[in-house]
Amino acid sequence: MENFLRLFIAAVLGGLIGIERQIGGQYAGFRTQLLVCLGSCLFTIASVHVYKAHGAYTDPARIAAQIVVGIGFLGAGAILRHGVSIRGLTTAATLWIVSAIGMAVGFGEYMIAGFTTFLVLVNLALLKNIEDILPKNRYSILIIKIKGAEELKIEEFINGYNIKVLDTKFKFMKEQNIIEQEVSLRYKDYAQLTEFLRVLKNIPDLLEIHIS
Repeated sequence: MENFLRLFIAAVLGGLIGIERQIGGQYAGFRTQLLVCLGSCLFTIASVHVYKAHGAYTDPARIAAQIVVGIGFLGAGAILRHGVSIRGLTTAATLWIVSAIGMAVGFGEYMIAGFTTFLVLVNLALLKNIEDILPKNRYSILIIKIKGAEELKIEEFINGYNIKVLDTKFKFMKEQNIIEQEVSLRYKDYAQLTEFLRVLKNIPDLLEIHIS
């Protein structure tokens, strides 16, 4: 009977975190978080039962340990790359901690699992507001098309702006006599980036410029 209680508690704790993720519009929402927590709990219960049935011939941590490895593949699916920025890291970390909560419940550590769930919800719901006001790096990709075969020396225009060039790629279209540059930028102040783009728009032979 206690095992049923453990599964129920795991479903509730995972569901609470899943509700927050669902409200935040994340792909790994209510049902996903609940199932991860429930599955981790069940694997843990199964590993304990195998140990009780076979004693010294088995390792009770073996099955549970594989949860940590397996959840890594699921978390990787939640991470998406958008240009030079990456999204989904928090959701992947949430899946990881939810699996740990399920394992704790499976071992009967209800207080630890409940307190961890509380801390996770505080982190997701409250600390995000603090994170938003902290200074942070921003990333953008600048596409420039210029008439001619000579590349634009971005570094000559970037002086005086708190902007760093991370990477530059070139493509020369010989028939059109156009060179296209893809520049990865890192900056903190969007206003400085806007002013930098305004300067670039005055470059001679500029055909096209846009940023994403």
